Amino acid sequence: MIANRRSVKPINMDSDKEITDGMWQTLIECANWAPSHNHTEPWRFTIFRGESRKHLAEALQEAYKVDTPEAEFKPEKYEKMGRNPLYAHAVMAIIASPGNLPKIPMVEEIAAVACAVQNMHLAASSAGLGMFWSSPAVASGENFAEFLKLGDDDKCLGLLYVGWPKEGREWPKSSRKPAMDKVVWK
Repeated sequence: MIANRRSVKPINMDSDKEITDGMWQTLIECANWAPSHNHTEPWRFTIFRGESRKHLAEALQEAYKVDTPEAEFKPEKYEKMGRNPLYAHAVMAIIASPGNLPKIPMVEEIAAVACAVQNMHLAASSAGLGMFWSSPAVASGENFAEFLKLGDDDKCLGLLYVGWPKEGREWPKSSRKPAMDKVVWK
Protein backbone atom coordinates (compact mmCIF):
# COMPACT_ATOMS: atom_id res chain seq x y z
CA MET A 1 0.00 0.00 0.00
CA ILE A 2 2.81 2.44 0.85
CA ALA A 3 4.62 1.86 -2.45
CA ASN A 4 1.33 2.34 -4.35
CA ARG A 5 0.53 5.75 -2.82
CA ARG A 6 0.59 8.45 -5.49
CA SER A 7 -0.28 12.09 -5.87
CA VAL A 8 -3.08 12.67 -8.35
CA LYS A 9 -3.11 16.24 -9.64
CA PRO A 10 -6.43 18.11 -9.42
CA ILE A 11 -6.73 18.40 -13.22
CA ASN A 12 -6.85 14.58 -13.33
CA MET A 13 -9.72 14.36 -10.83
CA ASP A 14 -13.44 14.00 -11.54
CA SER A 15 -15.03 16.89 -9.64
CA ASP A 16 -18.53 15.46 -10.10
CA LYS A 17 -17.89 11.99 -8.67
CA GLU A 18 -19.14 11.97 -5.09
CA ILE A 19 -17.05 11.06 -2.08
CA THR A 20 -19.37 9.38 0.38
CA ASP A 21 -19.76 10.45 3.99
CA GLY A 22 -18.48 6.99 4.94
CA MET A 23 -15.27 7.58 2.97
CA TRP A 24 -14.80 10.99 4.63
CA GLN A 25 -15.30 9.36 8.03
CA THR A 26 -12.67 6.73 7.19
CA LEU A 27 -10.16 9.32 5.99
CA ILE A 28 -10.58 11.56 9.04
CA GLU A 29 -10.46 8.57 11.39
CA CYS A 30 -7.18 7.44 9.79
CA ALA A 31 -5.76 10.94 10.20
CA ASN A 32 -6.81 10.94 13.83
CA TRP A 33 -4.59 7.94 14.61
CA ALA A 34 -1.38 9.73 13.67
CA PRO A 35 1.28 9.98 16.39
CA SER A 36 1.69 13.23 18.28
CA HIS A 37 3.94 14.18 21.17
CA ASN A 38 1.97 14.22 24.41
CA HIS A 39 -1.22 13.48 22.47
CA THR A 40 -1.66 17.08 21.34
CA GLU A 41 -3.39 15.88 18.13
CA PRO A 42 -2.67 19.19 16.36
CA TRP A 43 -4.29 18.33 13.02
CA ARG A 44 -7.28 20.35 11.90
CA PHE A 45 -8.95 20.32 8.51
CA THR A 46 -11.34 22.70 6.80
CA ILE A 47 -13.06 20.93 3.92
CA PHE A 48 -14.38 22.84 0.94
CA ARG A 49 -16.97 21.04 -1.21
CA GLY A 50 -19.53 22.17 -3.75
CA GLU A 51 -19.92 25.93 -4.05
CA SER A 52 -17.47 26.64 -1.23
CA ARG A 53 -14.66 25.59 -3.60
CA LYS A 54 -15.37 28.77 -5.60
CA HIS A 55 -14.95 30.86 -2.43
CA LEU A 56 -11.68 29.05 -1.77
CA ALA A 57 -10.48 29.74 -5.33
CA GLU A 58 -11.36 33.44 -4.96
CA ALA A 59 -9.58 33.62 -1.59
CA LEU A 60 -6.45 32.03 -3.05
CA GLN A 61 -6.46 34.47 -5.96
CA GLU A 62 -7.00 37.44 -3.66
CA ALA A 63 -4.21 36.33 -1.33
CA TYR A 64 -1.90 35.85 -4.31
CA LYS A 65 -2.77 39.30 -5.66
CA VAL A 66 -2.17 40.98 -2.28
CA ASP A 67 0.86 38.96 -1.16
CA THR A 68 2.84 38.86 -4.40
CA PRO A 69 5.10 41.76 -5.37
CA GLU A 70 4.11 43.20 -8.75
CA ALA A 71 7.41 42.17 -10.38
CA GLU A 72 6.82 38.52 -9.34
CA PHE A 73 3.11 38.33 -10.20
CA LYS A 74 2.36 35.66 -12.82
CA PRO A 75 -1.09 35.86 -14.46
CA GLU A 76 -1.00 32.14 -15.33
CA LYS A 77 -0.40 31.24 -11.67
CA TYR A 78 -3.25 33.53 -10.62
CA GLU A 79 -5.57 31.81 -13.11
CA LYS A 80 -4.46 28.34 -11.98
CA MET A 81 -5.30 29.22 -8.36
CA GLY A 82 -8.81 30.04 -9.54
CA ARG A 83 -9.21 26.75 -11.44
CA ASN A 84 -7.53 24.07 -9.33
CA PRO A 85 -10.08 23.99 -6.48
CA LEU A 86 -12.82 23.38 -9.03
CA TYR A 87 -11.12 20.31 -10.54
CA ALA A 88 -11.21 18.29 -7.32
CA HIS A 89 -14.38 17.09 -5.63
CA ALA A 90 -13.13 18.66 -2.40
CA VAL A 91 -10.17 20.60 -1.05
CA MET A 92 -8.96 20.38 2.53
CA ALA A 93 -7.02 23.14 4.19
CA ILE A 94 -4.37 21.37 6.28
CA ILE A 95 -3.93 23.19 9.58
CA ALA A 96 -1.46 22.73 12.42
CA SER A 97 -3.10 23.88 15.63
CA PRO A 98 -0.50 23.46 18.35
CA GLY A 99 -1.40 22.37 21.84
CA ASN A 100 -0.77 24.55 24.86
CA LEU A 101 2.30 22.66 26.00
CA PRO A 102 5.30 25.00 25.55
CA LYS A 103 7.75 22.09 25.76
CA ILE A 104 6.51 20.77 22.39
CA PRO A 105 8.10 22.70 19.51
CA MET A 106 6.04 23.68 16.46
CA VAL A 107 8.22 21.47 14.25
CA GLU A 108 6.90 18.42 16.13
CA GLU A 109 3.31 19.60 15.74
CA ILE A 110 3.87 20.09 12.00
CA ALA A 111 5.41 16.61 11.75
CA ALA A 112 2.35 15.16 13.50
CA VAL A 113 0.04 16.88 11.01
CA ALA A 114 2.13 15.49 8.14
CA CYS A 115 1.72 12.01 9.63
CA ALA A 116 -2.05 12.55 9.78
CA VAL A 117 -2.10 13.57 6.12
CA GLN A 118 0.03 10.54 5.19
CA ASN A 119 -2.43 8.27 7.02
CA MET A 120 -5.29 9.79 5.03
CA HIS A 121 -3.36 9.58 1.78
CA LEU A 122 -2.59 5.90 2.31
CA ALA A 123 -6.23 5.13 3.07
CA ALA A 124 -7.38 7.14 0.06
CA SER A 125 -4.91 5.45 -2.27
CA SER A 126 -5.93 1.99 -1.09
CA ALA A 127 -9.53 2.86 -2.03
CA GLY A 128 -8.52 4.29 -5.42
CA LEU A 129 -9.19 7.88 -4.33
CA GLY A 130 -6.73 10.54 -5.47
CA MET A 131 -5.07 13.21 -3.34
CA PHE A 132 -2.59 15.99 -4.01
CA TRP A 133 -0.90 18.09 -1.31
CA SER A 134 -0.19 21.59 -2.59
CA SER A 135 1.64 24.19 -0.54
CA PRO A 136 1.51 27.51 -2.38
CA ALA A 137 3.18 30.37 -0.52
CA VAL A 138 -0.15 32.19 -0.16
CA ALA A 139 -1.57 29.30 1.90
CA SER A 140 0.73 30.18 4.79
CA GLY A 141 0.20 33.95 4.53
CA GLU A 142 -1.82 36.27 6.76
CA ASN A 143 -4.51 36.97 4.16
CA PHE A 144 -5.32 33.32 3.71
CA ALA A 145 -5.16 32.74 7.48
CA GLU A 146 -7.85 35.42 7.87
CA PHE A 147 -9.99 33.68 5.25
CA LEU A 148 -9.65 30.41 7.20
CA LYS A 149 -10.26 32.22 10.50
CA LEU A 150 -7.15 30.66 12.04
CA GLY A 151 -6.09 31.27 15.61
CA ASP A 152 -2.91 33.21 16.35
CA ASP A 153 -0.80 30.06 16.77
CA ASP A 154 -2.40 28.07 13.95
CA LYS A 155 -0.59 27.55 10.66
CA CYS A 156 -1.98 26.45 7.31
CA LEU A 157 0.40 23.86 5.86
CA GLY A 158 -1.23 23.73 2.45
CA LEU A 159 -4.19 22.33 0.59
CA LEU A 160 -5.08 18.70 0.05
CA TYR A 161 -7.03 18.20 -3.18
CA VAL A 162 -9.29 15.14 -2.96
CA GLY A 163 -11.15 13.38 -5.76
CA TRP A 164 -11.62 10.24 -7.75
CA PRO A 165 -9.33 10.01 -10.78
CA LYS A 166 -11.08 10.76 -14.08
CA GLU A 167 -12.43 7.75 -15.93
CA GLY A 168 -9.77 6.16 -18.13
CA ARG A 169 -6.82 7.66 -16.21
CA GLU A 170 -4.18 5.19 -15.18
CA TRP A 171 -2.93 5.24 -11.60
CA PRO A 172 0.31 7.30 -11.70
CA LYS A 173 3.55 5.36 -11.78
CA SER A 174 6.64 6.29 -9.82
CA SER A 175 10.02 5.04 -8.72
CA ARG A 176 12.51 5.76 -5.99
CA LYS A 177 16.27 5.65 -5.76
CA PRO A 178 17.53 2.70 -3.68
CA ALA A 179 16.49 3.14 -0.06
CA MET A 180 19.78 1.97 1.39
CA ASP A 181 21.64 4.66 -0.58
CA LYS A 182 20.06 7.17 1.81
CA VAL A 183 21.44 5.62 4.98
CA VAL A 184 24.70 6.24 6.78
CA TRP A 185 25.67 3.49 9.22
CA LYS A 186 27.97 4.39 12.11
